[in-house]
Amino acid sequence: MSTQESLSLDHVRILVVDDHPNTASTLARSLAQLGPSVDVISAASGREALEKVKNSGVDILITDMIMPEMTGLELIEKLQNHPGGRPAFTYLVTAYDVPGLKVTAHRLKVNEVIVKPVRPERIRQIATQAMEEMKHVTRPLRKAVERKKKFKILVADDRPDNVTLLTRYLEYEGYENITARDGADALNKVHDEMPDLVLLDINMPNKDGFTVLEEIRTDQATEHIPVIILTAARRDPADVQSGLNLGADDYVTKPFDRHELMARIRTKLRVKEAEDVIRRRNRELSLLPEIGKELSARLDMQELANVLLKRTVETLGANQGSMVMLNAAEKVEQSYQFTLSPMKFSNDQMIIFEHSLNVIRQKGQGFIIDDTQQYRDWPLISDESMRSVVLVPLFGRHQLLGVLALTHEQDRYFTQEHLLLLQAIASQAAIAIENASLYSRMAQEQKQLATVLQNTADAILVFDSAGRLSLLNPAGERLFNNAHAMLNQPIERGFGYDELAGMIEKVQGSHVSISGEVTWPDQRVFAAHLSPLESGGIAATLNDVTRFKDVEKVKDEFIATASHDLKNPITAILGFSQLITQAGPFNEAQLNFVHRIQGAASTMNELRQNMLQPAQVYLNTTNLHLPIDMSALLSEMADEFLPQAQAREQILNFIPMTESAAVNGEPLQLRQVLRNLIGNAIKYTAKGGQITLFSRLDNETLEIHIQDTGYGIPSSDLPFIFDRFYRVRESQSSQEEGHGLGLAIVKSIVEQHKGQ
Repeated sequence: MSTQESLSLDHVRILVVDDHPNTASTLARSLAQLGPSVDVISAASGREALEKVKNSGVDILITDMIMPEMTGLELIEKLQNHPGGRPAFTYLVTAYDVPGLKVTAHRLKVNEVIVKPVRPERIRQIATQAMEEMKHVTRPLRKAVERKKKFKILVADDRPDNVTLLTRYLEYEGYENITARDGADALNKVHDEMPDLVLLDINMPNKDGFTVLEEIRTDQATEHIPVIILTAARRDPADVQSGLNLGADDYVTKPFDRHELMARIRTKLRVKEAEDVIRRRNRELSLLPEIGKELSARLDMQELANVLLKRTVETLGANQGSMVMLNAAEKVEQSYQFTLSPMKFSNDQMIIFEHSLNVIRQKGQGFIIDDTQQYRDWPLISDESMRSVVLVPLFGRHQLLGVLALTHEQDRYFTQEHLLLLQAIASQAAIAIENASLYSRMAQEQKQLATVLQNTADAILVFDSAGRLSLLNPAGERLFNNAHAMLNQPIERGFGYDELAGMIEKVQGSHVSISGEVTWPDQRVFAAHLSPLESGGIAATLNDVTRFKDVEKVKDEFIATASHDLKNPITAILGFSQLITQAGPFNEAQLNFVHRIQGAASTMNELRQNMLQPAQVYLNTTNLHLPIDMSALLSEMADEFLPQAQAREQILNFIPMTESAAVNGEPLQLRQVLRNLIGNAIKYTAKGGQITLFSRLDNETLEIHIQDTGYGIPSSDLPFIFDRFYRVRESQSSQEEGHGLGLAIVKSIVEQHKGQ
């Protein structure tokens, strides 16, 4: 494209053409290092190059000379007439330094003929120089003049000839000037015009120069303006000291030397410029904590976005601001806008576009678009309200959260100072956005949790580290007659809550979760699960199982009744099958049939007794008050099962306790528990295996251990092994006979004895 059309270096297109693919790609990679604003296009032939740039021109062309189908000179000639404009800079690379080639290249306005071999660094240096030259060519001088600051100087003197002379000198130096003829007028001009420097005479009517100087220095708005005192009197050291003490920056005696005075003025203005930059930075730095505080106080995303955009637009003097938030896939999820323009911000005027996001991802920082009308990738129709744009990323701890953008109607309005300040604000905004997002998620999860707690049928109670009831849900409130009176109070014994109080004390002492059943004062039964909390408290969940207990009781009553009704028929079958053999001689087949009847009847009788056992436990038909020495009982059981273990070539070990341990219980039932457990261990352990019996006392709890080297129980079967009639389907275990009632009976008896 022509140099007149290439008015912005925000995006530079470089075309590299070489019939050797490796050379073209190497040069392209090298040029791409110039930055994300450089778009490098590579081609292996002239035709391919024309095809790639048919829709838009290029700024810099670097092409090889000798290529098939089309030479480098032919390509240059075609691009000279390209609809998108001719390249601003053209370079021809050749392996042959032929005199006529340079002449022809010069005729085609080639900037330089480069003779191979050439290193990629050299090509990158040439492109950099071309881009620098494009800056000077494309930036009109008029713009630079317009943007140059013209200093304003106040001349305060009561003598017209002095004023005329000084203003003439100042105009000659290119300064803007304003005048005042007395002290009061000088002070008014200082406040109204805010000059960059004051030339102040001492002897003036209304107020003398010292009084004016003192008032300038005591006013915070004007105290930074440099003041040079002019006096026609001979310099008295005391007056000079007085003036300097009041804040004068310099002291000049009339008549003065023009060159000396202008040099002093330039010096003071340079110092003022540097001080202005420092003051501006200080204001910006003092502004950041204020904005950060205002942002951190916002937890609603819409409110936070409004405050952020309003403050940044006002602080940086922009006319519009917008912010887009990205999702986890870095796609636009939500957008926010704020404008000071009379026209409302249109949703289709989306400032954030794919190219900007790509640049931000590549550079990891913001950038400035000096003029959107000259920016090649600006996707919108020309809009005078958005001539210059500054964009900065909003980086969170782990990803890009969004992009913040400001616009101005004046081209090249935004500077690096604007960019740095906006990036500092964006850093604080990103923290506030993450906090707002976390708060929103937490509030939503809290709301969902509250809904679950409010509607769950289970009672949920929370106790603090001292065991006081601190929180409960509606189902928990219904457990107590006066729930509010129970809050902040411990669950005391003696009021019907002894079992729950005991479980709380156990969790406080052991810091492990426990489960069990508790009976409420109204005789309802709850399955309770208590877990310690990290804060030191306890969370308890109570599920009402009274109905299931009633159903279980009815079932057990039915089983007991059915078992009793089956007893007489089974007894009759067994009795008559024994008598039938005495009625007369039977052949071998008849005796076999009788023995089968007797075996089946015996099996039915055993099954009846096993079914009756848990029912008897649940119906509480036995006494549980006899003290039993469990160590002695375990020793007795070991002696009882020793022959059975020896018959299977197994080793049965018994490890006696060093001290006796007595429990209150029903002897027959506890024997049944040990028989079932030891019998299972022997039954499901292969020949040559080992069974070990031992017990130990842990505080007030007696633990009985029956260990074996048997087949084991698959983890998938563990939750069901205490269910009635359930048998493990593992191949080796299934070969052993059984009804699936042994462990169910064990569980029933142990729970009836308040064990687990």
